Order: sequence, then C-alpha cells, then structure tokens
Amino acid sequence: MTPTISIVDLQLLCHIGVPATERAQPQKLLCTAIVPVPNLKKAAQTDNLTHTLNYFNLSQLLRRTAQAKERKLIETLAADLAHAALQQFPIPWIEIEIKKFILPKTRHVSLQARFLRPKSKSHRR
Repeated sequence: MTPTISIVDLQLLCHIGVPATERAQPQKLLCTAIVPVPNLKKAAQTDNLTHTLNYFNLSQLLRRTAQAKERKLIETLAADLAHAALQQFPIPWIEIEIKKFILPKTRHVSLQARFLRPKSKSHRR
C-alpha cells in the first residue's frame, strides 16, 4: 500500500457555476486532496520535512489556485488544482474531491478524480 497524505475538506472560496448569477458571489466549496508520501521511511527516520510533502504549502497552493479565476465547472476547478499541484510538487499523482453545496435537498454534489503527472516526451534525433 502506498502511504498517502490527505487534506480533508479544505475550505475553498471561488466564483464557480454555469449561470453568471451563480458566479457573481464567491462560494464555499470543500476540497479533499490525497497525495503519495515521497519517502515515508526516510521522513520517519530523519524527522525532516524535506523528505516528505509539505501539506501546508499544498493547502495554500490549492486555495490560491481556486481563487485565481472564475470557472463554470467543478471539473475545470479539479483539473486546475491538480495541474498546479503536479507542477509544484514532486508527486506522480493527486486525487481531488470537490464538494459543492448547490442542489436543494442534498448534502452536496461532488466530483472525485485522480490526475497523473504527464509522462515526459522523449526527443528523437
């Protein structure tokens, strides 16, 4: 089993929704992010943050990315969050869940997806 770090139900504020009226005011969404621990054994042995993932920095990146622009779809938001995390951190994948509180008589609507780091292209001569 791959060891992971989970940030569960991180509050995000963002302008999101298909109708412009829904995007007019920021909405509170919850985001769960799950990422693999780069080197659990070394982190545990050394007690050094450089051998693991700085989840505070990841949480701040997710918040900044969510607030950076307006979006219509939670699918777009999840992809943007994942892209930012994969660019910033040396992780092979990230799982994102977005919870949106918009439908009446429901607890929430959610999207769950795993995003993989793109494989680098080999250069031919």
